[in-house]
Amino acid sequence: MPVIETNELTFLYGEGTPFCKTAVDHVSISIEQGEFLGLIGHTGSGKSTLIQQFNGLLRPTSGRVLLNGKDIWAEPKKIRSVRFQVGMVFQYPEHQLFEETVLKDICFGPQNMGLPQDEAAERAREAARFVGLPDELLGKSPFELSGGEKRRAAIAGVIAMDPDVLILDEPTAGLDPRGRDMLLTQISAYHRDRNNTVILVSHSMEDIARVADRVLVMNGGKAVMLDRTEKIFARGRELESLGLRVPEVTKILLTLREHGYPVEASLTVDQAVEQLLPLLKKGGAFRG
Repeated sequence: MPVIETNELTFLYGEGTPFCKTAVDHVSISIEQGEFLGLIGHTGSGKSTLIQQFNGLLRPTSGRVLLNGKDIWAEPKKIRSVRFQVGMVFQYPEHQLFEETVLKDICFGPQNMGLPQDEAAERAREAARFVGLPDELLGKSPFELSGGEKRRAAIAGVIAMDPDVLILDEPTAGLDPRGRDMLLTQISAYHRDRNNTVILVSHSMEDIARVADRVLVMNGGKAVMLDRTEKIFARGRELESLGLRVPEVTKILLTLREHGYPVEASLTVDQAVEQLLPLLKKGGAFRG
């Protein structure tokens, strides 16, 4: 069952002025309950404008966004409740930390939902565990945390609201490889445990290949591809023509296939090894 649907969704910046620009252009897509969707596209492709319409931060110029089958703008005065159901984690969310302690910061969202303080605190502690923040950090000031810990605390603040849909806009930006891997692992664990819908926006094709069930590709404000992850990356040459960099292992497998080898595009090194080992065991040398 779709949790989010868009019907001919369009958004114009500067409508009615000489500087009018179409940022999202007649996008009609369906995002299923419980899926992990990757969202990719080059800078200016419309990704951020699209996701900000999913929870009503931006109101469509035309078209509709449906949340669990209901137009989110049917009752504009209730749009705030939509933002509790569709949680948004912006790029560099640690810049939004402001409370005296990490626990209070994570509690902020649940308390805004009207939950009692003890229930909000319970949710905050559970969310902190999901993102790998130990209990001893919860009493500290957010500004005493490392960069990666701040990122996880900010994400926990959205998770604590238990949204139907969790949207993460470049959550690994600026993190070192270890921090990026840890955060992706924790987000995947959250998705498996809660079975909530997760939408990951990322410039890292490796990150998307690692965690997403399906991938949506935006270009020029349009949804140009939406399919299973492996099928999207099998179209690596088309992705490159859109200015997107496919994972190196995928590029290698695509090149081998173009040279006549019986292989399919792989998303990870392990998948590539599974395909290449049988060919090597047959004793066939790769042709240059």
